[in-house]
Amino acid sequence: MTTAPGTVPAEFNLFLAEPRNAILAVARADGRPPHATPVWFIYEDGRFRVSITRTRLKYRLIERRPAVSLMVDDPARFRTVIAEGTATFSDSDAELLRLARQLHAKHRGRAPQPPDAELLRGLRAEQRVVLTLVPERVMCWSR
Repeated sequence: MTTAPGTVPAEFNLFLAEPRNAILAVARADGRPPHATPVWFIYEDGRFRVSITRTRLKYRLIERRPAVSLMVDDPARFRTVIAEGTATFSDSDAELLRLARQLHAKHRGRAPQPPDAELLRGLRAEQRVVLTLVPERVMCWSR
């Protein structure tokens, strides 16, 4: 089903809250197939957020052309959400820390987390940024 532009139906909120990977696809300028990589994500308030580093190809490609697709798929239960739109970046300390803590809780559960100052030093050393995708088009289905 294709939903209203940019709207993920509420029935998919629990699915998107589960610890699973998404595939982030980014166009290449040279006509080669899209660059697609697995990423952890948080879906909240109608937007997807992903932590990526400035040193990776996907960052450079998105800087040149910020149109992206993000797909979350569960082949065992035949559930899929595909969101398309324009990515933006932020490197604010507050956003980096918040997303890192959310991703840790989602994917690692109760494992201990370092103090904010230590975590932020690591995020900065890795040259991390927060990619935000506010969907312009959403396609989803489930059985």
